[in-house]
Amino acid sequence: MPHELTLSSFAKVNLYLRVLGRRDDGYHELSTIFQTVSLHDTITFAEADNLYLMWNQRAISVSDDNLIIKAAKRLRSHFGVDRGARISLVKAIPAPGGLGGGSSNAAITLLGLSKLWRLPVDLAALEKMAAAIGSDVNFFLHGGTALGSGRGEVIDELPD
Repeated sequence: MPHELTLSSFAKVNLYLRVLGRRDDGYHELSTIFQTVSLHDTITFAEADNLYLMWNQRAISVSDDNLIIKAAKRLRSHFGVDRGARISLVKAIPAPGGLGGGSSNAAITLLGLSKLWRLPVDLAALEKMAAAIGSDVNFFLHGGTALGSGRGEVIDELPD
């Protein structure tokens, strides 16, 4: 198993978006078609004792609102992991820009740390964690072309 791995974190565009109304939870009910595009950030995960985040090769102070840190802490808590990781993000997706960069980074963090920490996860468990982090994080566990409904967290894959 890896001591370090590097993954691409792709951007997305909405090919179609229809707001169907306001939900009781304050979110909007959506119907959207997501499509990943080639623009991507690059995230490297390496074993460490604590959680560290480097952004474009600089150590940064991050809050628990950062979606990468939020995803890492959720995964650690859910599986009782007592290890950390050095996470290095090379950002190319503009933020904010509606391209889903933060959500993509969160999804790739769930996938990357699951592999790094050798966790016995399945897609359903990751989707549940992803939906709690953000509305379109689930899409980035799938990629390609997909229909999003609910807040955007219900994903049905479509042919490319």
